[in-house]
Amino acid sequence: MISRRRKVILSWLLVGVAVATMLAFGVVDGRDDRTNAERAHDIGATIACPQCVGQSVVESDVAIAREIRAEIGRLVVVGHSDDDIRARFAERYGDWVILTPSTSGVSGLVWVIPVVGLVVGSGLLAVTLTRWRRASSSDEVVSDEDRALVESARNRMRERPDG
Repeated sequence: MISRRRKVILSWLLVGVAVATMLAFGVVDGRDDRTNAERAHDIGATIACPQCVGQSVVESDVAIAREIRAEIGRLVVVGHSDDDIRARFAERYGDWVILTPSTSGVSGLVWVIPVVGLVVGSGLLAVTLTRWRRASSSDEVVSDEDRALVESARNRMRERPDG
């Protein structure tokens, strides 16, 4: 039989493995089998429309957005990488046009800080709960005198007319 402490450690280990697996799948882009149209759509969804507020070029139907979508399609067919296409539009319109932050440099902190915060918060929660559990659990043995005292108090409560 597994002790309670080992069960807790095992469950935290499984949670850690699950989180690491989700992060690995989230970081690795396994979509190499996309068609050119799917790639162009995905890239367009990450580029803001220069004329519209809060819309990507995929969502917008103004003339400039249609032109950008057509250019993205041409660049995809020619064989440019997704990052290269985004970089071209960032050079032309400015960095604000890229809707997803870069994963390198200072912008990479946008991706790292929430994960670090989650890990640190989970660790602090685990430490706090462990200390709380230790403080609330007592290893003291109840004496026969204490049991007798509790039993006499129970008997008195039962004998009361209102209780």
